[in-house]
Amino acid sequence: MTNNTKTPDLSRRTFMTTSLYATASVVALGSGTRQAFAATDLSGRQMVFASWGGSYQAAQEAAYCNPFMQSSGVSVIQDGPMNGSKLRTMVEAGEPIWDVVDVTDTFLFANEELFEDLDFDVVDASALDQSYVHAKGIGCIVWSYNIAFNTDIVGENTPQSWADVFDVEKFPGKRALRDRAYPMMEIALMADGVAMEDLYPLDIDRAFKKLDTIKDHVIWYTSNSACQQLFVDGEVGVGVMLNGRTFDVNNKGAPVSLSWNQNIRSVDYLVIPKGAPNAEVAQHFMNSAANAENQALMANTLAFAPVNPAAFPLIEGAVLPWLATTQENVDRGFLIDAGFWRDNLDAVTERWTEWKLS
Repeated sequence: MTNNTKTPDLSRRTFMTTSLYATASVVALGSGTRQAFAATDLSGRQMVFASWGGSYQAAQEAAYCNPFMQSSGVSVIQDGPMNGSKLRTMVEAGEPIWDVVDVTDTFLFANEELFEDLDFDVVDASALDQSYVHAKGIGCIVWSYNIAFNTDIVGENTPQSWADVFDVEKFPGKRALRDRAYPMMEIALMADGVAMEDLYPLDIDRAFKKLDTIKDHVIWYTSNSACQQLFVDGEVGVGVMLNGRTFDVNNKGAPVSLSWNQNIRSVDYLVIPKGAPNAEVAQHFMNSAANAENQALMANTLAFAPVNPAAFPLIEGAVLPWLATTQENVDRGFLIDAGFWRDNLDAVTERWTEWKLS
């Protein structure tokens, strides 16, 4: 049955562009952060940070965790990778072991009940783009799903649309696709000819019908690190990969690049699981992670755009074209409708699981 659920209005999530570069002011670690640390002695305490692993979490450790440990005296323990089912099980059992978790906007919107309310007297979100401030979390990066390709395999004839990625005659061999309902519903529909502006509400029946045509030609991946390895090892020639992950392997010399056509932008949030054992420390950690210098360090490492406008002047010129928030890249893609997924994630995920097993 086609899903015709009406998509809620998400106009508050208007997307920032590089016009912010000219207006943003460079700031160091904010006085609010220093005052918060001074008012609350955190030294000797600890917390657990869970994210998606690989080069991404290593970059977060350098950009968010290490500066916080140095300024607060807190020990930050790394864990992960993030898994939605595992997180839900922890919270529902009243035994979460993670204190701060990196989640996608779609997961946050669909599972708000799993997370603590933020204390905005501690988490100073006033300097952030307010499109990325939620009662349960603050944005940490803006990124995109992109058409990716290994140039040693595809040569000069690179894929420039999702229809190309689904064309097994034009691009024979396996392709790497995300083992998840989102963004695969959007990607399948674009591959079937649906314009970006006409995607929502998603025609789920049509998406699965299109996916049927490529099912035998796919290596499904569940982690972004695994996706990188598939491209680097030459196991796939084309597929979907995050812009920052593509930047990472490209920067390390791999013959892997991307197209910005039909890119799907999204936002990751830092959240605190309900009942987290070190929730107080977690609030201070999130406040620190949002400052401009830490945000810029993250962007310069993996080309994921910051949510603090004051970070933009600190980003290296060579990194800017790789950011999902440049005007040119914004114009060639769209922001995923997290509101649609808030209302439909569970049902479509159940159908996705059944389809994968069929």
